[in-house]
Amino acid sequence: MKQLILSIALFTLTGCQLTELVKDPGAIETQLKKQHALAALAINEELDLFLSDQGRQHLFRELAHSLKKPTHSKIVNQDSVTKTRWTATIDDTTLQAFQLQRVGQESIKTNFELMFLDIPVISKNKTSLFQAPSPDSAPMGQIAKNELVKVLALELNEEWALIERDNQLIGYAKYADFENTIKKRDFLNSRPYELKVTYDNDLTRDGYVLPIHHIFGLAQCRIVKLQFKRQAIQQQRTINLCQKTPDVWFIDPHHDSATTAN
Repeated sequence: MKQLILSIALFTLTGCQLTELVKDPGAIETQLKKQHALAALAINEELDLFLSDQGRQHLFRELAHSLKKPTHSKIVNQDSVTKTRWTATIDDTTLQAFQLQRVGQESIKTNFELMFLDIPVISKNKTSLFQAPSPDSAPMGQIAKNELVKVLALELNEEWALIERDNQLIGYAKYADFENTIKKRDFLNSRPYELKVTYDNDLTRDGYVLPIHHIFGLAQCRIVKLQFKRQAIQQQRTINLCQKTPDVWFIDPHHDSATTAN
């Protein structure tokens, strides 16, 4: 993943899709979650219509294997129970730009090139926090051993992670000091990035009002085209999947579409 990120980062961002924000932080979270839930439900119902449990698991395994390869690939197979013939076409890896907003202390620096991760982690040992991805930057406290936090993003060489606790940025720490708590998850059960989070009205900490950081970063995404054919019924769906880790991908609900033909 590291080499892939570094090689992709050499290209310009021309043509990357910037996900639009709305002004109301509560509305965007609710709207995004609803769109994602509806997209996952529609895909689930479609899989039930065409595939057996065995066929579904086979499709997920084949997709998981192909998504790890950055180049274009195509899978053709048939469900042994339903006799549905299915095709999965996975486009080349591209970069998609996201803009997230988070509350955090003003001294935390967020104007770095970042790849979004947004997964929970647990600290292996007591680890130090810094205001920037460098041990030479100002210290921001520590994280205790076995503390559950979230890695919002990684800087491009994957050495430093931008850490969240309770939806608030608390600084940068060495990524190697943490273990991912989510190792593998199919794309139907992996949630999207929260572009904004819902905050309490009181954003003060020790009498200080926390500012909102506008964080711009990238994710690796793939367009996946699924086609099902059983007897005279054909259905095709195009899904945009974005990566959190090599084994965790989520549906971008803004790019989900389906067509049916008899």
